[in-house]
Amino acid sequence: YGQEIPPFGEKYFWGDTTNPDKQSWGNYENPAFRDWLRMKSDSVVDHLKMIKSTIGDIPLMTCCSSAGPIVLNSIALNLEKMAPHLDFFMLENVGITVKTVDWMGMDAEALYQKDVAEKKGNAPAITISYMIHPKGGYLGWSLSRFWGVANWSSTLHQRLEEDPVDAMEIEDIISVYNNWDIHHSDLNDAEGKDLVEARLVTSSYCRDNGWRGTDGFEQWDRVKAWSALFIKNNIGYRLLRSEELADSKSLGDEHTPLIMDGVACVSDNQFKAIQNFLKKGGTAWLAWPFGTHDEKGFKRQLPLSEIIIKGRYRNLVIVNTATSSDPLKNIISKGKFTPLLKQISGNTQWEARIRFYKDGPAVHFLNTGLVGVPHPTEKDSSGTPILLDFHSVDENNKLEYEFDSDKIKFGQLSVRSPELGENTRLVDISNGKNGKSRILVDLQGVETYAVVQR
Repeated sequence: YGQEIPPFGEKYFWGDTTNPDKQSWGNYENPAFRDWLRMKSDSVVDHLKMIKSTIGDIPLMTCCSSAGPIVLNSIALNLEKMAPHLDFFMLENVGITVKTVDWMGMDAEALYQKDVAEKKGNAPAITISYMIHPKGGYLGWSLSRFWGVANWSSTLHQRLEEDPVDAMEIEDIISVYNNWDIHHSDLNDAEGKDLVEARLVTSSYCRDNGWRGTDGFEQWDRVKAWSALFIKNNIGYRLLRSEELADSKSLGDEHTPLIMDGVACVSDNQFKAIQNFLKKGGTAWLAWPFGTHDEKGFKRQLPLSEIIIKGRYRNLVIVNTATSSDPLKNIISKGKFTPLLKQISGNTQWEARIRFYKDGPAVHFLNTGLVGVPHPTEKDSSGTPILLDFHSVDENNKLEYEFDSDKIKFGQLSVRSPELGENTRLVDISNGKNGKSRILVDLQGVETYAVVQR
């Protein structure tokens, strides 16, 4: 790497070492520090490569609770670098604490790791959730269904100093949901394909180089902000990573908007691919800054934003950052984007995700309005109460949506949920004009999760 590590405490390299948060140490403005971080993550990959070459066909699996933010550099965790030597990809989606009910913040992580698995030859993508009470187990299972991945449930023995007397064994918690799945909604996760209406760029270059905007937000913060907007508007999206951003053919193979918010670190190859995409009529929503640095973190003399804006591309839309505004609302109101599924009435805390299977499309529903009930005495090692139960605020759970019937062909559908047991409810679909139809979904009596399928 051609660098020397200076004595500990030298501020130009180590940053502010008086900060009790050791994971914040380091000066990303120093290229030697950035190279040191690369060396650490490269070393982990080299070790993993050696293990894989030794054990042969025995599968290797990750267990990452996170893969997106800058803080991971401090522990040399770089999933994208490790991916070529891995066979399964597992996301720690929920723990056992009361915070588990706030699941929206994990959606971007889930789709990030799901994309890594898909690009590795559609390798198995798995979520793992920890719980010692039934509701936590059900929520973990529901999240895996919503994300379209496999589920691994665990009680995580010894996470607590002492298991509560009311703690249950995992097989007693999860068996009812797994059996319901088999008998009433046996959808094949490996075959399911998410409806994608937008591609959201997440930049490993920004993460690796520790880039933050003048507002203090990193690029991953902006990704999570867009993710929340898409969830709230029932818009199908996927994450597009740095490698794919440099692939001109891949960018042009899809005709969905490309969202780049705070993608400050851009390589020359990425910029050429983006320009080619725009020249051919591709649509991009761009929030500054853009291309102020190269892929190694060095500041460009001329930001790429000044070049791209002079191109006068017909479908390049400049928007505000999602960390301080709602650019999606503005884009929709101006008629520059129309969601394929639009909620007309009913409880807006239900979020819908469309996924295509061999038998046709299905719609997964998950509630964002869950309120956690903490265990009265038990806490984890951080002092956060354990999730004992949760409930939702009772609202109008008869949901009506308008959808584009030219692009989504629903057959005869029924509502199914573990909360309904063996019972199902027919879904009412009425054909409208100009390719717009309506679908009425009755989720009365359902609190957490449901699926609408054939």
